Formats: sequence, structure tokens, C-alpha cells
Amino acid sequence: MDVAIGAWILVAVGLLLAFTGTKLFWLAVGIAGFAFGWLVTLALFPNVDPVAGLLAGLVLGIACAVVAIKGLPVIGMALGAVLVGLFGLTLAKLFFDNNVVWNVVGFIVGAVIGYFVVKLSLDFGIALVTAMGGATMVWNGIVEALPNLTEVIATIAALATFIFGFLAQQAQRRNAEQTDAVA
Repeated sequence: MDVAIGAWILVAVGLLLAFTGTKLFWLAVGIAGFAFGWLVTLALFPNVDPVAGLLAGLVLGIACAVVAIKGLPVIGMALGAVLVGLFGLTLAKLFFDNNVVWNVVGFIVGAVIGYFVVKLSLDFGIALVTAMGGATMVWNGIVEALPNLTEVIATIAALATFIFGFLAQQAQRRNAEQTDAVA
């Protein structure tokens, strides 16, 4: 399989996550598991066959979705940790030339920040980290699918995904609150 196919899948699920993260929580957790499995496999093992990374992502994504459906309360904070951890991993890959040690450090620092963002404010935190995680997936997908393209275009696409995804989730939340208030 070509890396570009998996990369475009990552872009698509990143967009889905950024715009529906709080509305479809179990799907957001499954997407985060997929992205975690795929990106971490490719970051820690840069020469691995992309199919192995995609399979690792699919298995982990399905497992995470099942856990979310079962309703474990800690899953929201874990979602924040994984998604912001992936953002930290992406920054480490970008600035430290895909050094495995810095990739791990970037992920851990991001994971700690993401955990506390969701812990402090669940609704706002989930919207923030799913928009950020979706934007991170869009950036990684575009960079992987179009390696000859300037990273500025991927960065603009990721920023737009983050901003509009977060705003869309906040609008969905306000609409749900207004509907509940009327009922």
C-alpha cells in the first residue's frame, strides 16, 4: 500500500475528529486510538512498512472505541492525553528531525498537558483537544501524502481545521444547551 493512501485516510479522520469530537465521543476515542497507533508506529519505527502502521492504528482504534462505548470515566482524560501527546510528538518530529528520544519526550509532555486540560474542564477540554488532535492529523496526513509540498500549506490547513473545528463544536454545544433549556 502506498503511504499516501494511509495519509489521506488520516486527513479524513482528522477532519471528522476536529468537527465532531464532542458530539460523537466514542468515535473521537476510536479515531484517537487509530492516529496514536499509526503515527507512533511510523515515528518510532521510521522504516516500517506503512501497512503495519495502518494495521496497528486500526487495531488500537477499534479497541479504544470499544472501551469508550463501555463508558469508562477516565477515557476523556486519556483522550486529551493522547491527542495533545500526538501534537507534541508532531512538534518533536518537526523540530528534532524525527529523533526517537525527542519524539517520546514530545509525546509525554503533550500527554501531561492534554490530561490536565480535559481534567480541568471536560466539555471545553474535549472540544479543544479533539480540534487540536484533528488538526494534528490533517497536518501529518498532508505532509505524508505530499512530501514535496511546502509545510506552510499543511500548517495553514491544520490551523484552519483547528479553529473551525473548535468553533463548530462550541456551536454544537450551545445548540444542544439551548435545546435542553427549551425542553
